[in-house]
Amino acid sequence: MFVSHFNSFLRGGAATAARQLHTALRNRGIQSRFQYLAGQSFSDSQRAEFDTDEFYSTQWARKGSLPNALDRVRFRVHRQSFKRATRGAKDGAEIFTSPHGQPFTPWPPLDHPAAADPAQPHLIHLHWISKFIDFPSFFGSLDSDQPVVWTLHDMNALTGGCHFAGGCQRFRVGCGNCPQVKRSGQTDVSFQAFETKRRALKDINLHIVAPSRWLLGLAQSSPLLADAKSFTRIPYGMPTDKLYPMQKQFARETLGIEPDAFIIGFGAMNLGSRRKGATELLAALERVGSNPNVRGLVFGSGTLSDATKTLPEMIHVGNVQDDRTRRLVYSAADVFVLPSTEDNLPLTGLEAMACGTPVIGFDAGGIPDYVIPGKTGLLADNGDAAQLARRLQTAIANPDAMQAMGAQARDLIMNQFQSDTQAQCYMELYRSLIGSENQTQRRAA
Repeated sequence: MFVSHFNSFLRGGAATAARQLHTALRNRGIQSRFQYLAGQSFSDSQRAEFDTDEFYSTQWARKGSLPNALDRVRFRVHRQSFKRATRGAKDGAEIFTSPHGQPFTPWPPLDHPAAADPAQPHLIHLHWISKFIDFPSFFGSLDSDQPVVWTLHDMNALTGGCHFAGGCQRFRVGCGNCPQVKRSGQTDVSFQAFETKRRALKDINLHIVAPSRWLLGLAQSSPLLADAKSFTRIPYGMPTDKLYPMQKQFARETLGIEPDAFIIGFGAMNLGSRRKGATELLAALERVGSNPNVRGLVFGSGTLSDATKTLPEMIHVGNVQDDRTRRLVYSAADVFVLPSTEDNLPLTGLEAMACGTPVIGFDAGGIPDYVIPGKTGLLADNGDAAQLARRLQTAIANPDAMQAMGAQARDLIMNQFQSDTQAQCYMELYRSLIGSENQTQRRAA
């Protein structure tokens, strides 16, 4: 069995999840290959953390000089039209992407083992593929019995372009009249993209995996995925040999944080993303801002501040790239707050729990899959900043209870969210699909 993972980027939440799965599979003896969008490079911390020899910058076959030139012209025209239609999003809005990620992306990529040995069972595993895959040419090049596993990291596979719908339900009926595009109408760019995806995914041997119950339920009700052969929930797995509790005093000394302060952790790749809940968190922190013993420990791109509010002192550590710094930050915190108002199965919460830190968050998306109130953390009603503040005040007043919840959080990760557990679930799925493919081939022969 040979598994090829496709993920657009080397950085970001989906990339981290895909990389960790790829590594866990290789550790179990699976021939796993990671394909990513050309033009990227590895950071020094990434080179130190994983074997970059099994990651491949993806090149695609050409049709010929004239057809290739025409493809590129059509792609540029489409891209400019798409940008005009989607330009003008509000600050903090999620990205909105086209199903035409590249001009021409047929299976298999150049220099791929499937091209050299088509008789060997190959399984395609898609992850976050926006700006990378052209739906018509990729899915249109697949044999009808080619197994394709698609792990959903957001809602883009279900919609005409948005990656999180923000409460909009039009993806259930074909999109159009999209609230996230400038030129909205019944046949707007979201409707056109939805139809492109619908045609491309029809009759594909497609198997959907969602990490959270929330996203699995949305996928099962999606018209775009109506022809999928199976739906499975497989949660993300944590590399618990790299993410584990450190001695809190040591972590704080290393980061230069007072040993007796109550530390509230928060982090996101983009702190300005509206759905990550910075606005709600700031409103909650304002209610505890007068407590002189409370500090905020923040990581990610951007800053968390508001000059109009009285907030605890905020300690910003910037982007966290390596496992050691990640362990230090999570271990230094007494609680990690997760105020996302819409999310799949946020990795930051899982990482915090792997390091023995309980999570306080909103009852949104996949967060309740691992935040069990009173055991691994506390939950507030989605978007209710006042209730989130009360949960934080409860935590500040009960540090011993938070420490006990942190221990239970680590136990939950060890029992249900380990990388090995995730890899085993995928291996079982792969084997069932490869077995079905071989049976189909034998019947055809």
